[in-house]
Amino acid sequence: MREETRRKLERTLWIERLKKIAIGAAALVVIAAYFVYEDYDARIDNVRVPATVLAVGPLNIKNSQLVEEGLSVEVALDDGGRKVTVMAMKKTDPHVGDHVQITEHRHHTGRVTYSWK
Repeated sequence: MREETRRKLERTLWIERLKKIAIGAAALVVIAAYFVYEDYDARIDNVRVPATVLAVGPLNIKNSQLVEEGLSVEVALDDGGRKVTVMAMKKTDPHVGDHVQITEHRHHTGRVTYSWK
């Protein structure tokens, strides 16, 4: 085999190897980014927020045990009138017009969720 042909073949082989390495590295970066995102989303700051109950209704979910024990409660937050829906147990007995405290969960990814605690 001539020297020039050998160099071209070697260069082509190295380019193919580098392509495979780059694809593997990109996959590792995507997986690592996913785990970092999940870690940030798991970090939560909880804040108690005053609210007023606007409506109380049944849960609209498929789990029959939770439907029997739970309620869907719409509340207006006192900090600016935002309306959110939270799930509450029937034993808490919420009524329209009640002033309650709900928990605002601020995830480090920027997501905000609410719960009746």
